[in-house]
Amino acid sequence: MRSVQVPERLDLGVYGARGIPSTYSGYETFLTVLLPELAVRGHQVTMYCRSGEVERAPSYQGVKKIFLPAIASKQLSTLSHGALAALATRHAQHDVVLAVNVANAGFCLFSRLTGQHIVLNTDGQEWCRGKWGRAARAYFRGSARIARWSASALIADGIGMRDIYERQFKAESTVIPYCWTEIDHEERAEALDSLGVSPYGYFLIAGRLIPENNIHRVARSYLASGARTPLVVLGAANYDSPVTRELRALADKDSRLILGGHISDRAAYATMVRLARAYFHTHSVGGINPSLLEAMGCGARVIALGTVFNREALGEAGEYFSDFDDELPALMRRLDGTSTADDELRTLAAERANGRFSLEQVADAYERLLMTVARSRRWRRTALETQWAEKKAGRETTLEPVR
Repeated sequence: MRSVQVPERLDLGVYGARGIPSTYSGYETFLTVLLPELAVRGHQVTMYCRSGEVERAPSYQGVKKIFLPAIASKQLSTLSHGALAALATRHAQHDVVLAVNVANAGFCLFSRLTGQHIVLNTDGQEWCRGKWGRAARAYFRGSARIARWSASALIADGIGMRDIYERQFKAESTVIPYCWTEIDHEERAEALDSLGVSPYGYFLIAGRLIPENNIHRVARSYLASGARTPLVVLGAANYDSPVTRELRALADKDSRLILGGHISDRAAYATMVRLARAYFHTHSVGGINPSLLEAMGCGARVIALGTVFNREALGEAGEYFSDFDDELPALMRRLDGTSTADDELRTLAAERANGRFSLEQVADAYERLLMTVARSRRWRRTALETQWAEKKAGRETTLEPVR
């Protein structure tokens, strides 16, 4: 049996995302900053990337990159790559492995059964996402059900997601959110010029063009509001999304709706977020979303759908709505009639992102959890208290071994 004694510096393997560096979404952008931070702290970090998804280079800011193939399919890309990565990380005998996306729970179980310490970031409620068919949603829900057995520790990105896993799947998690990734603050005025808008003279919404992000519903609300301030939509989808088709049809009929596509230049993206009159965040499935933290850190004037996850991230630093048919159009008309920047809310948002969701604090928590798991006995499940979750009566530092 493998000794639980590990050096002060970990040999860490990571898989489940497309790779680094990336501007695609969620945990791709998050890992792009977290993993180099762990490498700077002296850990040996290896990221298992999908071939053809990110720049093919041997390393990125101290993080070793290994490329593995994946089946080019909406349904099979994650699974095919996860299967190969689980075998590769097991062969490499890392001290501990970090996997992201609950779809990889079955592969984590393989690793754990063969004696490897593994931590799984479950991310969002994939079984609720509109882009998946019935079979895929059933697979994701089944993966969530086995998550508590498949990994040495689970990570939830917020209290709301922790509570879902506790209520629905009887699984304990350590709460560690995504971090504010400190996008380059260099002003890129040309980004606005290319879309024909001026500072504080446009509304903005950004994200993947998938049903549960509700970007198409915001566009409908905007057009119904009669507001004259243009609405800029940034984002794309990695499949033939009905949301993309609807937005194109709406934009063809009304020039006030501007489709800007995916912006890979992070400084240009930050400029557009910061200089929008209002930034709308309407993700409805999943936990604390990295794109919301980015907007907050950029000093955006945030209007958010009032989900438990968005409220947990934004707190009192923004404004909320719950109804797309009446409340949101009315809010847009009100904002359309003012040219003020709402500096107080922008300042509060930036302070909250930089204070509560800093890279240093998030990396500290990841480092502590990964070190704890690497030193634990083979079958011990671990859940740590963190500053982002209130203490619950009776919760211990580690859980009893799996029976």
